[in-house]
Amino acid sequence: MVKILSWMLCSALAAPAAEWVLVKGGEVRRGVRVDDFEMLDHPLTNAEYKLFVDETKHPAPVHWKEGRIPAGMENHPVVFVNRFDVDAYMKWRSRKEKRIYRLPTGPEFEWAARAGNPNARYPWGSAPPEGQANFDPKGDRTFADWQKFLKPVKSYKPNAWGLYDMAGNVWQMVDSYPDPATSRFVYRIEDPVSRENRLAGGSWARTESYLRCGAFSGASSGIRHPDIGFRPVREPLGSTHFRLQPRRVVAAPAGGGQVYIGWQQLPGEEKIASYHVYRSARRDAAGERITPAPVAGSTNYVDAKAPSGGRLYYRVRAVTEGGKEGPPSEWAGVEPGSEKTGLIAVFEPTVKQGGFVPVFGDLDGDGVLDAVLRLDNGMREMSRDPGVPVELEAFTSYGRSLWRRPLVRHDQCFGSANNVPVVVYDMDGDGKAEVMCRLAEGDTVYLAILDGMTGRIRHKTPWTKMATDYAKSSTRIHMAVAYLDGRRPAVITQTGLYENEIFDAYDANLKKLWQFRSFGETNGSGSHHIDIADVDGDGRDEVFNGTTLLNPNGAIRWSIYRQHPDIVAIKSILGNPKERQVYYAVESGMHAGAYLVDARSGKIIWKVNREDDPRWSHAHIGWAAKIWDGEPGMQMLTNRDGHEAKDTVLFSSTGKILANPFPRNWRPAN
Repeated sequence: MVKILSWMLCSALAAPAAEWVLVKGGEVRRGVRVDDFEMLDHPLTNAEYKLFVDETKHPAPVHWKEGRIPAGMENHPVVFVNRFDVDAYMKWRSRKEKRIYRLPTGPEFEWAARAGNPNARYPWGSAPPEGQANFDPKGDRTFADWQKFLKPVKSYKPNAWGLYDMAGNVWQMVDSYPDPATSRFVYRIEDPVSRENRLAGGSWARTESYLRCGAFSGASSGIRHPDIGFRPVREPLGSTHFRLQPRRVVAAPAGGGQVYIGWQQLPGEEKIASYHVYRSARRDAAGERITPAPVAGSTNYVDAKAPSGGRLYYRVRAVTEGGKEGPPSEWAGVEPGSEKTGLIAVFEPTVKQGGFVPVFGDLDGDGVLDAVLRLDNGMREMSRDPGVPVELEAFTSYGRSLWRRPLVRHDQCFGSANNVPVVVYDMDGDGKAEVMCRLAEGDTVYLAILDGMTGRIRHKTPWTKMATDYAKSSTRIHMAVAYLDGRRPAVITQTGLYENEIFDAYDANLKKLWQFRSFGETNGSGSHHIDIADVDGDGRDEVFNGTTLLNPNGAIRWSIYRQHPDIVAIKSILGNPKERQVYYAVESGMHAGAYLVDARSGKIIWKVNREDDPRWSHAHIGWAAKIWDGEPGMQMLTNRDGHEAKDTVLFSSTGKILANPFPRNWRPAN
């Protein structure tokens, strides 16, 4: 084992030489493997913990007086800390040193305690514990006398790897990474720290039985006791396995006891395109590599030799140039079975009628998308009042319900759940998405930002009312997120579509930035959604009001004055990736047709509309995509005959008709 001197050696509080032991990984027992890690050679002391308290102003342990360590206890292990205190310490230390610090897992602690001897009863071997560790030989010690029995760290000899106090004196927190998909449901307890409760090593207040290697106990994550402490582990320099790289790994039964594993290829991996797959029966182990060679040119793998008898976990590591493995992904759990199924997760809201619209975002900050379902409860366009409001229900990525709340009544959304837009986005940059929605309290309707994990209101402001509604266009209400200043997200709302559209922009705290009222020449430009794009490459987003484009400050940039489009596609349609065009399929009768427009200037590049061909009555469907290599640029589809959608037309990027009709219901896959 290699010992490494720590920066804490320089502490003015004269802590003992803080050394780190490089523990080489190995197999703790069959099927349970650990990777390399560095472990502090003793439980963290009061003196070492004080560096954190002084720098961060984190609350000190209760036995410290006015932030000062009791005299003579600088070298004692810090106690009266819980898992949330420890989590804050690890995050502070990781930020400070730009290196991952965390608690050891159960297998890591056991591996380090045994020090290479799989048959060791205790960290020091098989000798009786008297004189080897601080424990309660008679079972009569009480917490009231804790200061009498707690000893300084390193009061006993280290084990064969130079690690002190791997048994006795204080319990040491370890992580087990319980599977949230199979853990017992506790309302809104989804924070991984809240679920951890495992302790290892025994303490001064417990008997000999807890000193044994591999013996564990537990305490609630919020408990602070005089016999519970901790010691950190950290990533070895140059390693990557402490760093998680979420890539939405999925695992599903492939039939006959086999397991299918699929994963996301991340940006920048196109040229690497090879991966190793790991399998484990528990989430707190490193897993066994099951790919004899890296999987190349694919993001799929079938485990044909999956062991039976319990839940299995899979994760993936990209293989970089030179054969080095990158950070591991999250674990994907599965129970192999004889039947093949593609079922990954179940989101099961409680509803009596109606459908739902899912909106995805990372609510809990684990790097994997969760789901927010807008439940219409039978409230659809032109529907009668079902007597139940439109609701939201939020679920974790593994199908656990987080919260549910009503949004608006039938009359407040003009009889259509489509007028209750929901956007899920991280507005404050903390790694957890918030939920933006249209929310009623009494008779007042608000734009609200909800906490993604609880559904509670963070910010709200009254929703702007329509000036007029002759076309019943308040049944078209939309919302989007834009980076108007190129740095911070803003919320954009639209009220109205066919007449007198009103656009409002708000910052992340719902302070209004500007308002645009389309009451003049651009009246009726609105689309069925708000489109956002940086059309001039300055890093700031522009906002599309259908056939009118607004600058980041809400002023009109340009308009083609063709009223309402059913389709808006903003892409590099002509083939030059540095330039973007807008493809419109316009509904409005007198302007019905297809248009290609320069996104920066608003100049119409080409058009085919009712003025050119009287068959155009209503362009209703459409898309723009590269589906044919025989023509430069992208191809575009729409139709002349409105909701009938039989008279379909496929255009080239130059406006040439390539097919009329085009096969019905055919759409690009991407």
